[in-house]
Amino acid sequence: MMDRVTTSKPEYDVIVIGGGPSGISASWELRERKLLVLEKTHRMGGRLYSMTRGDYWLNLGGHLFPGVGSHMRNILHSIGLDIIPIPGNKFAIHWGGKVYAPKVVSALPFTLPMSLRERISMAKIGLRTMKAVKGWQEVMKPVYGVSNEKRRDRVARYMSNISFGEFLGRTPKRVYDLFQSASRRAAAEMEEQHAGVGVSLFGAVWAGKSDSMALNLNGGSGRLGEVMMEMLGDRVQYHATVTSVEKGDGMVTVRYEVDGVKCTATASQVIVAVPAPQAAAIVRDLPEALLKTLNNVQYGPFPTMGIITDETEPMPYDDIYAITTPDASFDMFFNHANPLRTGKGPRKPGGSLMVYSGGAPAREMLKLTDEQIRDAYLTDLYKMFPQLKGHVKETIVQRWVPGNTYRPPNFDFDPMLKYCERDDVDIHFAGDYFAEIGNMEIATGTGHEAAKRARARLKAIEREEAKTR
Repeated sequence: MMDRVTTSKPEYDVIVIGGGPSGISASWELRERKLLVLEKTHRMGGRLYSMTRGDYWLNLGGHLFPGVGSHMRNILHSIGLDIIPIPGNKFAIHWGGKVYAPKVVSALPFTLPMSLRERISMAKIGLRTMKAVKGWQEVMKPVYGVSNEKRRDRVARYMSNISFGEFLGRTPKRVYDLFQSASRRAAAEMEEQHAGVGVSLFGAVWAGKSDSMALNLNGGSGRLGEVMMEMLGDRVQYHATVTSVEKGDGMVTVRYEVDGVKCTATASQVIVAVPAPQAAAIVRDLPEALLKTLNNVQYGPFPTMGIITDETEPMPYDDIYAITTPDASFDMFFNHANPLRTGKGPRKPGGSLMVYSGGAPAREMLKLTDEQIRDAYLTDLYKMFPQLKGHVKETIVQRWVPGNTYRPPNFDFDPMLKYCERDDVDIHFAGDYFAEIGNMEIATGTGHEAAKRARARLKAIEREEAKTR
């Protein structure tokens, strides 16, 4: 279907708005075209953000990378970046002043010191959740002839009619707090996210050797953006705040500001790879149902703190990658030096840690100054590991607003899915909000799909113009 004839040529084949994983994926897919990328900040990578610190890296955002066959892995391979496995325990728990790290997650109800009532409740919830995880793993499996888009939608609908809190039911307070803390990895409370979101969080952690997100990027997650900045060069405009995207006169006009200077660029195709509410605010004349969907996408803000240490002796967390911390001011603790502890040769001095808050505690934490957040986090970190006192060399607090995206119960995403099936549009959308919970593979996958739609549209327009000539 064709609906455009123009006598003037747009400046670009494609303009990509946003330099996060979605924008990176779309830009890389269309790199042979005349391309402009508009990025609001000073760098590419979005919430994949890290800084090199000698043998380690200071991590401030996303860090769990998918494996072979993923869109993200394909991009990393094509630009010469390597992933490394995470050997450490990923479901350790800080409970009652002590860290428990059993070899299998099913041992937790028998490992943690609990009352009989708590133990029974923990076991029942564990069995119920493991059963739900098996169902989630089934809907996750690719089906011959079914596109990634439809499979993603099928997964997003899994257990979407109730909240994760409703799924768990009434529990003793300490057990409730434990699951609430773990669920905040979605940057939301259990009552705010649908049950499939919570189940997917536990499914990713409990997958063992088949874990689809059990890898780190060697050198830090920020390396993706850094290398892509080199690869794309002057095709990226930084500090660009887009104010409007509007179709008209056979092309799409994008208006933006750079350091207070108003600019305009035109393109045949535009890919909007920014958070959903931002997309709704800048794209003009969207169908009402699609605009409502974009505005209703939920995001949970969260603060993180990266930590560089200078200890010279082994630490009690060396064999642990992640710890859920229901009793702390942060919800999760990550040991980003763990993938580098290969056991070959002596332990290198120092390390890299990260903590973060999600859900309601995150919203309260973000009301504080960076110094207050730092002090609160370090106070609880020293309670967990007194050995760290005197060995914290550097800390950086990062505020992610908006943060991660998650689906609430009964969320209707059909208007976006129907829009993406159209072959007569020149404005395309991509982002991690296309799934039940945001992650980098969803982001890169939707960027790749948006690029394919834009390329197909470009070829159709070029064929039509050739006929006219």
